[in-house]
Amino acid sequence: MAKRTRKTASKPQVKRSARNIRQASKGDQAIELIGRGVWVLGGKVLLCRSVKKEYFYLPGGHIEFAESAREAVKREFLEESGLSIEVHELALVTEGSFQTRKRWHHEINLVFRCSARNIGAKRPAVRSKEPEIAFDWVDLAAIVDLDVRPTGVKAWLASGAAGGVEWVSEMA
Repeated sequence: MAKRTRKTASKPQVKRSARNIRQASKGDQAIELIGRGVWVLGGKVLLCRSVKKEYFYLPGGHIEFAESAREAVKREFLEESGLSIEVHELALVTEGSFQTRKRWHHEINLVFRCSARNIGAKRPAVRSKEPEIAFDWVDLAAIVDLDVRPTGVKAWLASGAAGGVEWVSEMA
């Protein structure tokens, strides 16, 4: 009796990165997975500010392929500010979509509590290594008056950013 074998085409090796994954999705539609850090110290939270557009957001960025969300937060803090931070427990997950001039975005943000070693209760001055962003320590009570994005993060910060893990979806 003849032995049957299946012939399969070999798959080309592709370097995997967040950019490749986003480009491999259908058209310009992709779900972006973002790791962010919330660092609250003495009633103030560290926020990134878009220098050009003047809105605020939690520090962090896209999670690269085969990178843990925690490692992405550490890497982004280091790349953007030169700060080596400790990433603790997951605090918040948000989901939302928005449109830019180029395309629609669908983001899922994984927000982790963060701290830095050997600083005690003193808030360090955080300087940006990237010209398009700045870092500001913002009083939690002032969050309601600022343009903080996404709005789910803004509401969570305005409520004190306390408690266990929360899920906030801005999707219809």
